Amino acid sequence: MDDLTRKLAEYAVGFRPESMNAALVETITDHIIDALGCAVAAVDESPARIARAVASESEGARVGASVIGLKGRVPADQAAFCNATMARCLDYNDTFNGNRTGGHPSDMLAGILAAAERGGAGGRAVINGMHVAYEVFGTLADEVALREFATDQGAFLSVAVASAIAATQHFTLDQAAHAISLALTTTMPLRCSRSGELSEWKGCATAHSVANAVAVARLAERGMQGPPHPFRGVDGFLQRIPVPLTLDRLGLVNDGKTVMERTAIKFLPVEWGAQALVEKFLEISKRIRADQITSIEIFGYEFLVKEIGGGRNDAREKWDPQTRETADHSLPYLLAVTLADADISLASFEVERVRDPKLRPLMQKISVTLDPATKLLPPPRQPIRYKITLADGSVIDETCEYPVGHPMHPAGPPSRDAVYAKFTKLTEPVLGGAASARLLSRLRELAALPRLDDLMADLRSVPAH
Repeated sequence: MDDLTRKLAEYAVGFRPESMNAALVETITDHIIDALGCAVAAVDESPARIARAVASESEGARVGASVIGLKGRVPADQAAFCNATMARCLDYNDTFNGNRTGGHPSDMLAGILAAAERGGAGGRAVINGMHVAYEVFGTLADEVALREFATDQGAFLSVAVASAIAATQHFTLDQAAHAISLALTTTMPLRCSRSGELSEWKGCATAHSVANAVAVARLAERGMQGPPHPFRGVDGFLQRIPVPLTLDRLGLVNDGKTVMERTAIKFLPVEWGAQALVEKFLEISKRIRADQITSIEIFGYEFLVKEIGGGRNDAREKWDPQTRETADHSLPYLLAVTLADADISLASFEVERVRDPKLRPLMQKISVTLDPATKLLPPPRQPIRYKITLADGSVIDETCEYPVGHPMHPAGPPSRDAVYAKFTKLTEPVLGGAASARLLSRLRELAALPRLDDLMADLRSVPAH
């Protein structure tokens, strides 16, 4: 195997749970709670219903895994796809901003959970797997800018999930290397999933990568061999994406923090780059009316402009979104609906609201421009300046950067109570108060669960249509 595959495989099979302190275990548990809250809330979203309908054709597997809202078990890779789709499709789960690639690492929970359930493992195996997966994903994301090569974050999520399964299912070094090789070789998704007019696949693309990792890890466990040099070999990863890649920081802390501790929890259902701005515009909406505004100028960092500000030659789609997925990745829509409604919620992305012509005049007053000074700042700096000019000539000219939930927010990482409150807000409308509280209580004790049977039974019983 090449040196990079070996580093990943050795890290996976050499992982020791005792290396994790109690505070880290609690932080990981919070991210698991957050991801499952997002998933339960999305149980009846269109992508979730489609994924569940396909999975139901295989329902009743003797050895399989559970899908939220489906009574019987299905093959583990199908369960991973369904549950990751639910966790992701509301664009509400956690976010990691690496030095070169970002992503939503709690998408990986579904794959780790499916493998643990199928293998008869307990809650601590899920927590351990999440730690390994985040470390692998974060290390790769810090070194390689996938988006510059039209490649989606799922490439690294797949490798990370395969590594986590290898670590928690006690693979040999060779099994781990083959699982990692197969995950990388078979998962190099195009980034068009997140460009232009976005489709429902935006919330499913990483789920597909996670499910693929579960499938190929099972093959490797049974002896399937992957290409021996997937990174450095002829026609391998580094020929397609020719960048320096060392993995020298794998498993090491950054400024005293693990990758999990550097990962933000979202408290607004909008694309990550808009979080801080929408927070500020929620405050501003209580001071001024939308009809008082003459213009809104946003000066931001490169990724903000490209991802949600029309900077990928997709200004037409961003200033006239037609789908939920485009709207939550459209900065002009997000700011306009926040100011018009003095609120932002899941209801803000219902198709009727997204296409409301009454919002378009305000959106046309919004411009988004790259601030060249931000290109000189080291990651993870992401400052944004906004200038709002009112009809009376007065101006609001302010800046923002780290939103609530970001580890570098002045108030620090989000409190456990805030995570629990978000979970309750998301799950009570689906489950009712008693069932929501029971599920939260069980998840809070995840590390002590010897098996996942009762937890998965709760998730299977989530009402779905």
